[in-house]
Amino acid sequence: MPKYLLSLFCFVCISFTLLGQEKSQGIPAGYYDAAIGKTCEGLKTALFQIIAGSHRPVINDSLIFQYRKTDIKRREFGSGSDSVIWDVYSDNPVGTDPYNFDPLYDKCGNYNSEGDCFNKEHTVPVSWFSNDLIPEGDYHHIFPTDGYVNGKRANYIYGEVANPVYKSLNGGRLGPSSVAGISGTVFEPIDSFKGDLARAFLYFVTRYQSQIPGWSGNTDAFANNTYPSIDIFYLQQMLSWNQLDPVSQKEIDRNEGGFNYQKNRNPFVDHPEYVQQTWNGTCPGLGTLPVDIAYFGGKLIDNSIVLTWITGNEINLDHFVIEKSFNGIYYTGINEVSPEADGHYSYSDPINSDRGRRVYYRLKKVDTDNSFSYSAVFSLQVPSFKIFSCYPNPARNIVTFKLENSVTAPVWVQFIDMAGKIVLSKNGTLNNGIISVPVNTLVNGIYYCKLLVNGQRYMQKIIVQH
Repeated sequence: MPKYLLSLFCFVCISFTLLGQEKSQGIPAGYYDAAIGKTCEGLKTALFQIIAGSHRPVINDSLIFQYRKTDIKRREFGSGSDSVIWDVYSDNPVGTDPYNFDPLYDKCGNYNSEGDCFNKEHTVPVSWFSNDLIPEGDYHHIFPTDGYVNGKRANYIYGEVANPVYKSLNGGRLGPSSVAGISGTVFEPIDSFKGDLARAFLYFVTRYQSQIPGWSGNTDAFANNTYPSIDIFYLQQMLSWNQLDPVSQKEIDRNEGGFNYQKNRNPFVDHPEYVQQTWNGTCPGLGTLPVDIAYFGGKLIDNSIVLTWITGNEINLDHFVIEKSFNGIYYTGINEVSPEADGHYSYSDPINSDRGRRVYYRLKKVDTDNSFSYSAVFSLQVPSFKIFSCYPNPARNIVTFKLENSVTAPVWVQFIDMAGKIVLSKNGTLNNGIISVPVNTLVNGIYYCKLLVNGQRYMQKIIVQH
């Protein structure tokens, strides 16, 4: 048989056998026996002993071969192999994927834009754990993802974003944290995969609990101890994501693949109930979990910052006072909120007069005896202005952007197609908040238009229809 026919034959065989190549075998009998009857730190240590003791590390770079067995799904976009990489940074569970990766030929490589190729995403970045070779190759926390989006996530912790400076084509977001107690830039995956990534992180801090105190890694995520091993605010977020996005068949199959590959399992996929049994408010040292204010954060929506919070305990609660500051030192009460039966709250604060400033919020929880306590502080830089119109949309030959402030400043405009490629780039000047850009060279379709002005990024979706 000629070589080119043999290669084609092999490719076709692989493309038809990738899906379902590793069948689920289930949890081995007795695998979790040592965890029976334990809770809190005792359960975490028992799970550590189980999954560390059975772990057979694979140091060589063979993860890509494993991805071709258990991180795949049916193609939804484009042509090529029937089976494609299941990328949590591009998969669209409620619609058509923006692009798909061929498992054999689309491994990075170089990338310039979203959709170019896939590589390995250490959900716990390597820089957090001192380049230890064993966690660096641990399948259970390393996912195949789009190389460009992986680079955007960089070493930032996962979180919830208040005001995104970047959005991936499936809805992943990069920007400042919207959760009090977690500061700085974070990367937020879509809701459909938040549970997957949370349980991968909980696996990691359990499997490597004995090493975490010696790592100088990210203190916004790790605690310098073997239990709970996680910063309290990050733990609250991981527990919230675990509840938001329950274990899926994808995770079950992936967990089985990890067991076949390195002989240990993620216990929080096999037994989701272990999450709550390991970290809860009855555990020594976690008496504040859930705290009275279990969650407090906010997001910039149109012309307001929408604050939300959830309470875990409203015993003796009389009311909340929402306090605001512009320096993080001196606060002023801006509103009082009475108790809600379900413990879920929302408040919208208009910010047109606050543009260009950093604002700080905290909650003052006042009890019936007039005693009070404060929440952690949520902070957000309010953009100087926002895009409030683009016209015409659909556009034929020219599209005009108008900013709400009549600012005159340099601007960089990029048009990005639905595959994530930059198809038009222009440097120009905003004149009284307006810039017009010819689009006659673009083919008909939907584009994201990104504007960079005074260090701030803004996105609009544009339809071009000649």
